[in-house]
Amino acid sequence: MSNNRHRLLLFVGLAAGIALALVLFQVLQRDRPFNLAAIPDDSQPVPIVGQVHIAPGAPPSRYNSNPPTSGDHYPAPVRAAFYEQQVPDAYLVHNLEHGQVWLSWRDEADQEAIELFRQLHEQFAEWVVVSPRPENDQRLAAAAWGRLLKLDTPDRDALTAFIMRYRDKAPESVPG
Repeated sequence: MSNNRHRLLLFVGLAAGIALALVLFQVLQRDRPFNLAAIPDDSQPVPIVGQVHIAPGAPPSRYNSNPPTSGDHYPAPVRAAFYEQQVPDAYLVHNLEHGQVWLSWRDEADQEAIELFRQLHEQFAEWVVVSPRPENDQRLAAAAWGRLLKLDTPDRDALTAFIMRYRDKAPESVPG
């Protein structure tokens, strides 16, 4: 066998070994158990300001957090989905009342946030509704009934922990 052919086979074998190691690493990372207790809860409690149904299109009373975590809302929630357009707060507050978590990002061009939230929605499809919200005072927000987590840096573990802790913790838990 020629020297060049031997080198080529060695290179192909080495490349295949590296590729296999990378795939194995990714699988092990994805399947690792999530240690909820190891993730600090940096969310804040927000006093509940009611849960009154108002007519669609009517302005809700003033909310006490940004984004809101309770208060006046429209009679029907939106479907738990990933929305690329802004959804009125008064619909999403109803989703919170049903035990869902609302993830929102401030800058419509924030591809890092969009991709992370898309992945989290896929992972928790029945419990997460996602939409842009330019009124947010921080880059990212996770809202649940009476709880709020705001982040300036995407943190998958903190957001996953928030969803796991606060989904299905509302007056009318109804997934999906």
